[in-house]
Amino acid sequence: MDKRFKYLIILIALVILFFVQTNYKTLFYNELSPVSQSKHKVATVLDYINRYYVDSVSWKATTDEAIKGALQTLDPHSIYLSRKEVKQTEESFEGRYQGIGIQFDIVEGYPTVISVIPGSPSDRAGLQSGDKIIKIEGESTHKISVDEVPRKLKGPKGTTVTVTIQRSGLDKPFDVKLERDEIPITTINTYFMIDSITGYVWINRFAQTTDNELEDALQDMESRGMKRLIFDLRDNGGGLLRQAVKVVGKFINGNKLVVFTRGKLKAFNESFYTAELREGKVRDYPLILLINHGSASASEIVAGAIQDYDRGLLIGTTSFGKGLVQNEFELPDGSRIRLTVSKYYTPSGRLIQRPYKNISRQKYYTELWEDSSKYESSDSTNDSPVYYTSKGRKVYGGGGIKPDIIVEYINPLKSAQWIVQLLEKRAFFETVEKWAPDLGYWKMDFDMFYKRFQVSDAMLKTLKQIARKHNITIPLKALREQKAFLKNRLKAELARHFWSMSEFYRVLLQNDNQFSAALSHFGEAEALLKMKKQEGKTQN
Repeated sequence: MDKRFKYLIILIALVILFFVQTNYKTLFYNELSPVSQSKHKVATVLDYINRYYVDSVSWKATTDEAIKGALQTLDPHSIYLSRKEVKQTEESFEGRYQGIGIQFDIVEGYPTVISVIPGSPSDRAGLQSGDKIIKIEGESTHKISVDEVPRKLKGPKGTTVTVTIQRSGLDKPFDVKLERDEIPITTINTYFMIDSITGYVWINRFAQTTDNELEDALQDMESRGMKRLIFDLRDNGGGLLRQAVKVVGKFINGNKLVVFTRGKLKAFNESFYTAELREGKVRDYPLILLINHGSASASEIVAGAIQDYDRGLLIGTTSFGKGLVQNEFELPDGSRIRLTVSKYYTPSGRLIQRPYKNISRQKYYTELWEDSSKYESSDSTNDSPVYYTSKGRKVYGGGGIKPDIIVEYINPLKSAQWIVQLLEKRAFFETVEKWAPDLGYWKMDFDMFYKRFQVSDAMLKTLKQIARKHNITIPLKALREQKAFLKNRLKAELARHFWSMSEFYRVLLQNDNQFSAALSHFGEAEALLKMKKQEGKTQN
């Protein structure tokens, strides 16, 4: 063979070898699966940091932030829980703790109130879902870690913490001073007989005790002659799925499907039926459910099943729209990830989950409160998939549970900052403390107090004086417009002074337009029970 040809072959071989050597990593990387590529890429970055980064590295913080970042690209409900947060979550379902009483998430870098625990300091101060905590004790909370928030907000009973709130509808942030207290974990805010045949029960969440608490309340009211029920699930952020199924089983006979889940793996495909978890008897009286934008997850399971089986009439505003199911997976250091593994569907096949892709977490959590007309207008279901109830009524999927009757809540706290200041400074409490000694004779009979007591203009004048003492300006026109609210709040505060939180909430309902609307619609609820099944209706 010609020497020149041999040299040419050797040269080509060397060029090929050089190409393979310099491109081996890229060729190898491209042959990997997407998951393996991601693992390899992350491992490479960590290796570079370990070898070359100029300063010392907190590997725990780096790893935690990497995990959080990865989960935030998935959906709003897949999250990372540190060991401390795992403990706090278990406390909220099983025990008691001392703090201010909110559930929150980090949205656009700030702690944002997801729900307020009834009876807590935050509830008494008028905090509400969607409030953004931009400062704690004067320090910015921007980019604060999830586990750092409880450290700053929790503390011994009687100690205080000042938070700065940014609220949609208000031009400026405002400060709220909160006195920490023991946070109750009971799940029924109040229950009572409205009249001789109408009962009312308000559940704030679904925890281990909910089924038993509700059964006791129902039996108590039934023993007093209850023949119909208003079941309030407003601002119920959810909780334990099986508890929701147990609650549905108290009102729907037979062995009916309540909810089913579908995920990537068959192991996450589950169906839940009434008879499997039922304890106690089944009720057949007319039922009205109250829901709103704060009704989410397990409360939507209850509302969806009741609506799909035409068992009760739903009144209020469209629910939150959380139809994603999370499982917790433990990590080697005791922390966990809460990962969405399936989606849940109502008996008719409706997916309740509201769209979350291509929108910010801030918008996902606040758009219901900022633009409720988008969800309550007659056009809001134009693009929604149509389903049918057991008796052939139209219902819609893909965006929460829409009530049968829309009633927007009239909320003075939405735009009146001076009312929030009155709550924060405990002006209602201070007014009642001054007046309570002269009103002690009302304490003998709550029913008489509930029906007949009226807050006097003199008592309202005391409230205005206390407001001035705290440098709170009440516009004259706004005072006239909110007079009914102020008097109702003072009456409720007096009820709490004389009795308990249960009576406090009962009095507040006297000025609740959604509650009043429910009382006027029992005719429709009764007709729904008697309605015959319409023929020929199928899912679109």
